[in-house]
Amino acid sequence: MKVLITLGPTQEPIDSVRYITTASSGKMGAALAAETLRRGHQATIIAGPVNIGLPKDAHVLPVRTAAEMTKAALKELEKGYDILISTAAIADYTPAKKVTGKIRSGKKGLKIGLAKTPKLTWEARKKFPGLFIAAFKAEHSTPYEELIERAQNKLRKEDLDLIAANDINLHKFGSDENEVTLINRTGIVARTKKESKEKIAKKIWDIIEKERK
Repeated sequence: MKVLITLGPTQEPIDSVRYITTASSGKMGAALAAETLRRGHQATIIAGPVNIGLPKDAHVLPVRTAAEMTKAALKELEKGYDILISTAAIADYTPAKKVTGKIRSGKKGLKIGLAKTPKLTWEARKKFPGLFIAAFKAEHSTPYEELIERAQNKLRKEDLDLIAANDINLHKFGSDENEVTLINRTGIVARTKKESKEKIAKKIWDIIEKERK
């Protein structure tokens, strides 16, 4: 199978030296890419700015912004993919105006207007209705029942096939471990304990392969 994986953060420029980003490390996406290759599938990675090693046998397309990541992913999907695994923490908002050069310091305050960015999974589903799409729903300090409800709402709203819900207050961005609840169109299919992202990647792939059959 041909698999496209997005990973890492995006950087949304305010001016030529400043930007808005998240602390996503890309480790979960890298673990999923490695597991993809281990199972004999083809892996293409669209990577935001990360400082980790990526599987050498994967084709890697580096990007910076949310717009670049979405555009690159949709263009790549046109080549015929079976699965999209969206692990990237793509920015939901980007500065409405990008300033060329550096905004002078010393101001008493600075207001930055933000514009909403396109949602990759929505766009992918509209253009590729037969594509299997797996994504993540990260929340912070959220009661478990509410976390699951939000994840299920995202799955339904974006017409996803599989979603992994996790609380980043328990295992912060950049951690080597995580714990997730995996939900498909019928409900919860697995809940992991605290374990390595490599082990979680294997469990996610077990479900994907079962669903694909």
